Amino acid sequence: MVLEREKKQLVLWVGIMVVVLCICSLLWSRPAAAAGSIELQMEVGYDGKIKEGQWFPVKFTVTNPSEDVSGDLVVQVANPMGGNDATYIKHLDLPKQTTKVVWMSLPGMSYNGNNNVIKFYKGDISKGEIVPISKGNDYITATPTQSVQVGVLARDPDTLNFLSLLQSKNIPVSVIHLKPEQLPGESVMLDGLDVLALNDFASDQLKEDQVKAITSWVNRGGTLVLAGGAGYPKTAKAFEGLSPVTYTGTASVPSLSSLEQASGKELKLSEPFTVSTSALRAGEVITQEKQQPLFVKKSTGSGEVWYVAYDLALNPVASWNGSPELWEKVIQGHSGPTNMKRGRPGYSFMNQFSEVQYALDFFPSLVSPSFFMLLIVFLIYVVLVAPFLYLLLKKVDKREWAWIIIPAFSILSSAVIFMIGSSDKSSTLIHTLNTLELNGSGQGQRTSATAVFVPRGGSYELEVPKAAHTVLANTNQGFGSNGQLTGISDQHIRLDAEKTRIGWSDVPYWSVRKAWIQNDEIEQLGKFDVNLTLDSNGLKGEIANATKSDLNDVNIIINRSVYSVGELKVGEKKPVALTSPTNVNNGNFDFGYLLFSNPNGMNGGMVYRNGNGNMDNHERERQMINSYMNNSSKGMNQGKPVVIGWSKDKQSLFKVNGKDANTDQLNLWVQAVDFQVVQGDKISIPAGYITPVIVNNNTNQLFMEPNGTVVIGNGSVTFEYALPRIQGASYTKLDLRMPGGAGIPQFLILELWNGEKQDWEPIDLRVPVEKKDNLSAYILDGGTTIRMKATATQQFGFQFPEVALEGTVRR
Repeated sequence: MVLEREKKQLVLWVGIMVVVLCICSLLWSRPAAAAGSIELQMEVGYDGKIKEGQWFPVKFTVTNPSEDVSGDLVVQVANPMGGNDATYIKHLDLPKQTTKVVWMSLPGMSYNGNNNVIKFYKGDISKGEIVPISKGNDYITATPTQSVQVGVLARDPDTLNFLSLLQSKNIPVSVIHLKPEQLPGESVMLDGLDVLALNDFASDQLKEDQVKAITSWVNRGGTLVLAGGAGYPKTAKAFEGLSPVTYTGTASVPSLSSLEQASGKELKLSEPFTVSTSALRAGEVITQEKQQPLFVKKSTGSGEVWYVAYDLALNPVASWNGSPELWEKVIQGHSGPTNMKRGRPGYSFMNQFSEVQYALDFFPSLVSPSFFMLLIVFLIYVVLVAPFLYLLLKKVDKREWAWIIIPAFSILSSAVIFMIGSSDKSSTLIHTLNTLELNGSGQGQRTSATAVFVPRGGSYELEVPKAAHTVLANTNQGFGSNGQLTGISDQHIRLDAEKTRIGWSDVPYWSVRKAWIQNDEIEQLGKFDVNLTLDSNGLKGEIANATKSDLNDVNIIINRSVYSVGELKVGEKKPVALTSPTNVNNGNFDFGYLLFSNPNGMNGGMVYRNGNGNMDNHERERQMINSYMNNSSKGMNQGKPVVIGWSKDKQSLFKVNGKDANTDQLNLWVQAVDFQVVQGDKISIPAGYITPVIVNNNTNQLFMEPNGTVVIGNGSVTFEYALPRIQGASYTKLDLRMPGGAGIPQFLILELWNGEKQDWEPIDLRVPVEKKDNLSAYILDGGTTIRMKATATQQFGFQFPEVALEGTVRR
């Protein structure tokens, strides 16, 4: 009985000790909570909306009701690339009873309480002392959207609300009314907007950094609309340098027939309508009323600036049913059918990073030791260990020493072989693949995929420019996180005022760490000077290298055709006379293969090997160009011809642990270009030069492959060809054909829109079709648009028809 009682007491005490140890373990592993607390408010994206794969802003308003505190505001996020969490850090000083605003940019993806957490660490994140958040959420909630996001700064809260009517054409648009304080001071944070419209708004309310951010955003591809009618001067004041017109005053017009013609809808005015008057400074007039520009478009860098001559909130135009069709042209570069997928679903810079990660593993400076050298060392070892040492020890009658000498010699030989094999792995190396997108005006933007090789384990920090925004690669040997926080963060991005620092901790020796770095700043990178004419006889003219780098493998890519130029030294101007493409993509190969054909005949897969099974010399180039061309917001999916070239000079300013490191670099230079299609008074637009844009989708599936193949399901899709705006153009011949003479099955019907009859006309493209009569019925919008429709009764993949035009210019 006594033994039983003692046994129970022993079990009880053991249980108590286990509980105490568990509690102590939890307390030991949990960071200590600092005294006091903070209050946190946040604004995510724009009106809570973010875009998949685009950077978006988070505006934190942090209040400190307690004692003075200084520390790190931390957002720990499940890495979108998989693996351990990524941590974004910004240092913040909070005096007692103060409130501060902090902005952070984060990669666009779905955010919820399971994949991110916000913390504030007193002093430094490494000290682990957490200041509790007493008010507000400690995580971000956001769901990405695929709609066109139009930000509006205007006096009237209903400005541009009519854009929501474009939903009927399967073009989703979100109109977001903003206040000046909701706009960030960093350009990349504006990437969540496609269009920013200012109407009857005093733009001098914006701060200097906001104006700079908007200007840089436009240069990188954004669309800025300056409107306001009589209020135009105050609207455009902060952006006079971007405006395509010079304001001269106001006028009252009795009618707006040009808008009626552009939209196809009647517009009745009960009284004269006020518009601003202006003189064209740069760009092209899209619509005008009695020589007064109403809509003017100017290309600025990679983006656009639009001038609109009337107040967007002024009736009857604001409530006119033709406004959505009119404004569809303004947002067309950013719009696409709701279920349109380009390349693959949700394509973004994160997908682009994924596609070049394999190429980052191949450091040119890390060369495998020669097989023959290792073989010779091994043979020497075999000869010395077996006959030589044996005979030597036998001669001196010391064969018992073999138990010591032979193992020692084996260890020494292994050390020599190891030293030979690791001779190029003794220092930190950086491998960077830069994509330099030139805008044609001498400026451009840099995007880098970077890998850091570390010879010894420990912690490493990569310094990048302050305007850089970063996504980190998976460091967990390919294992994902299933979109959930792992609670383990061995990599961080510290956002300082003067620089951005990427940190990796607990890095094993001989390891590689990777990052995708997008530079927010526009740089003076130079340009390609292109003066080329393209017609049915080929490509001719000249091209010059106005960059600061010698370029090789320069090519011109037009739709699916590649024209080779060769090398271009700095300042070199080379004549071009090519009657036919060097290579044509018929849909079976990717552009990497077309540009750098594999000598072993392998086609356009992701991995290219030479006859020995090793990576060939152009593996990195192939993956870079394929990644670029597959990106839905760039390359071939924009349909513009591009000039590309390559260099290996040092274009990076990265440092590791504050020191310069040996660097391997490969730079892809890209610039979209236009060609002359007018020679004298003759117009010649060759087949394949113009790539259409899908404007309406009524199919149950729509998918575009990177090689240009469009896969549609049951239903119809409407697409338009935007012709060059040529003053006085009169077309005399229109040719339509399928690329490469491809056939058309019976279940695919093609139709051409007749503007005069306001009806579709079936067109049989099993053979090329030529039209010469009444071309004005098919060339719409004042000679700038051809509209076609494809209808399928089952899933089918095809390439868009090619159009060719001939005509004259009336002087």
